[in-house]
Amino acid sequence: MVDHFGALLQVVAATDSLCVSTEAAVGLLKGTVLVLTQMSPDKITGGLRELCRIQLDPLTQLMNAEETGTEGIRSEPTLWLDRLAAIFRHTNVTVAAGQPHPCQPVVEEVWPVLSRACHRYQGDTRVMERCCRCIRFAVRCVGRQSHALLQPLVTQMVQLYQVHQHSCFLYLGSILVDEYGSEQGCVQGLLEMLQAFCGPTFRLLNGADALRQHPDTVDDLFRLCTRFLQRAPLVFLKSTVLTGVLQCSLAACTLDHKEANASVMKFLFDLVHSGRSKQDASDFAERRSIVGTLLASQGQALVTTLIQSAIFCLPTSLLPDVAETLYEMLQFDRQALGTWLENALKVLPTQSSGGAVTATPAQLSEFLATVTGAQHGKSVSTSLREFSRLYR
Repeated sequence: MVDHFGALLQVVAATDSLCVSTEAAVGLLKGTVLVLTQMSPDKITGGLRELCRIQLDPLTQLMNAEETGTEGIRSEPTLWLDRLAAIFRHTNVTVAAGQPHPCQPVVEEVWPVLSRACHRYQGDTRVMERCCRCIRFAVRCVGRQSHALLQPLVTQMVQLYQVHQHSCFLYLGSILVDEYGSEQGCVQGLLEMLQAFCGPTFRLLNGADALRQHPDTVDDLFRLCTRFLQRAPLVFLKSTVLTGVLQCSLAACTLDHKEANASVMKFLFDLVHSGRSKQDASDFAERRSIVGTLLASQGQALVTTLIQSAIFCLPTSLLPDVAETLYEMLQFDRQALGTWLENALKVLPTQSSGGAVTATPAQLSEFLATVTGAQHGKSVSTSLREFSRLYR
């Protein structure tokens, strides 16, 4: 099929005149890319460049027409952005260590057009999501060799986010942290990105019922913070944003949105776990000390919030994640968790609104003993599920 790549390019270029469906067009691109990746590295660059040009030219023409007020060009930017995303998503090329990625020059050539689209359509959530998705796959395509894009990309993301709080910027930020968070020279810039994101995000989520109105933002914020804990834990633990992020996570524990709540719980789990993991690393003692100090001041509030969320706010399907967080705290400091849990149980109502008994003293004691004595996370999960039923 490699010999037929030129013919495939011609078919791709004629796609719109053939009146095929969007799904068929994307499928054609996927197949063409799979052929492209079987070619030699020097030919991959030229082939990918041409494949992207077929999508970039009409996108550029559309933006030119919109900016000059030219009539007669009717199109949808998402059409071309989705096709570009499909190209980068399926361009999987294995590159030997130390060798340049054949797709890197093309990604750098595509970036100015994507940057222009981000600026042009900054107020349109739907288009911005597609832009970020396309950039995400472009970055993933070349991995850390997309380094040249990092500074201009982060700068633009931060600038646009101050005006339009599209959660897709937070998600794209998590991709960048995943790719570059382990590189010493990139960490500070990524941390500054997070700090710039946090101000507008906290203001957005601080309003009445704001967490429920913006679950995507909650989801993407805590995914971003979790990536930091996974790639540069000490940097995140020592950052000025930690206190605000933790307070936001406490408020978001009650959110009964599957993806958002899962991201919050994953963040809390990894926050505690960062004080236990990689014990042979040189920064372990400092990480453990910071997490220990944090839990000493916030552990009680966290456990109380987790228990009350599990009982009064969350569906049963979300309780396993709560249980995992409690069990991780148990493994960090079993004695402290026991004290916090005992205090949390003391403030639970003993009767329902109708006057019926909720949990008896014996049931409270049994739950406390089961959790504090647990040797497996599943034990905590089962016990929490059964205990929560007493209040429902």
